[in-house]
Amino acid sequence: MRNFHVGTITGIPIRLNITFLIFLPVLAWLISRPAQLTAYAGFVAGISPHEVDIALLQTGNTPTVIGIVAALGLFVGVLLHELGHSWTARRYDITITSITLWIFGGMAHMENLPEDWNVEFYVALAGPAMSLLVAAACYGLLFVVPAQPVVVFVIGWLAVINLTLAIFNMIPAFPMDGGRVLRALLARSRPYAEATQTAASVGKGMAILLAVVAVLAFAPILLLVAMFVYVAAGAESRATVMRDLLADMTARDLMSTDVRTVTPETTVAEFLDRVVTERTVAYPVMEKGTVTGLVTLNTVRNVDPAKRDSTTVADVMGPAPPSVDPDADAFEAMQALGESRSDRVIVVEDGRFIGEITSEGFMRAIEVLQGIGSHRGRDIEAPDGYA
Repeated sequence: MRNFHVGTITGIPIRLNITFLIFLPVLAWLISRPAQLTAYAGFVAGISPHEVDIALLQTGNTPTVIGIVAALGLFVGVLLHELGHSWTARRYDITITSITLWIFGGMAHMENLPEDWNVEFYVALAGPAMSLLVAAACYGLLFVVPAQPVVVFVIGWLAVINLTLAIFNMIPAFPMDGGRVLRALLARSRPYAEATQTAASVGKGMAILLAVVAVLAFAPILLLVAMFVYVAAGAESRATVMRDLLADMTARDLMSTDVRTVTPETTVAEFLDRVVTERTVAYPVMEKGTVTGLVTLNTVRNVDPAKRDSTTVADVMGPAPPSVDPDADAFEAMQALGESRSDRVIVVEDGRFIGEITSEGFMRAIEVLQGIGSHRGRDIEAPDGYA
């Protein structure tokens, strides 16, 4: 889904996902509802040195103002939470490529995921620690800000919600920080992939528990979070197993060099003849050693049969697939393949095309690796969907 770049903080690009832009007004509306204002006012009154006049908070447009400011404040807290992860990761020489805010909070994208248990432990804890600092700062502000009901309510609400954010994130379930803390602790005495699978199983159990609570409490948003946690736990397990299977391998190890290509001048009629005789439905378009596009059977399907002899693949081809360096990590190649709109990535060395990795070829490689066990000499359980 589309992301919008909105700026940088300490050199880290900050992006807003479209789901964030959609969810923000919904969140503001939820906060401004009378029942929610009443419930939160009780919490704020319990920690504030000032009285909270709930009747005043519910007059005129005040609920709308509170909802908008509080929702924006929450996502500022989420951004600081992710910056806590990012700044700590930088101390361990981990590059942060971006931070994205979306419907479920935030994501700090790391160029290399830490596999040392102590590094992951401290990076994971840094987010909740930052949320606790934000909560403490907001609590302290309650004693110095004017006794204006809206100001007191919003700052008190942010203190409560950031404390809640810190606690909720410590639930031992991926992608929450608690799941990563659990994996880090398990990885002290067992292989990283095995620790991930155990932590993922615990996370799925927690997701089921959250779903039960959500149903009993009639909380649709919590149910949505539970579903996301369950799916994310499985995805984390699969990604880690793939990374372990592909350890020490490069794109060169996975690529095929026996690649059928066409030139830009190839006519659609000639292309279709090759599709029939070679039983291949997608061809990189090669010009002077460089891939300039990709032509597939679907690409030419709508070309008028009467014009197939005069239409070239250059007229109808799609963009070139993403490229990777032959010495790139195999897991990076897999990620590029997953992000590609086609079913392949091309391997380019010194600007020249030398091979390709297709989804079909990649899956065959995974089947072989699973069949013989990890090339590092230990057995790895097949992840869901790859057995």
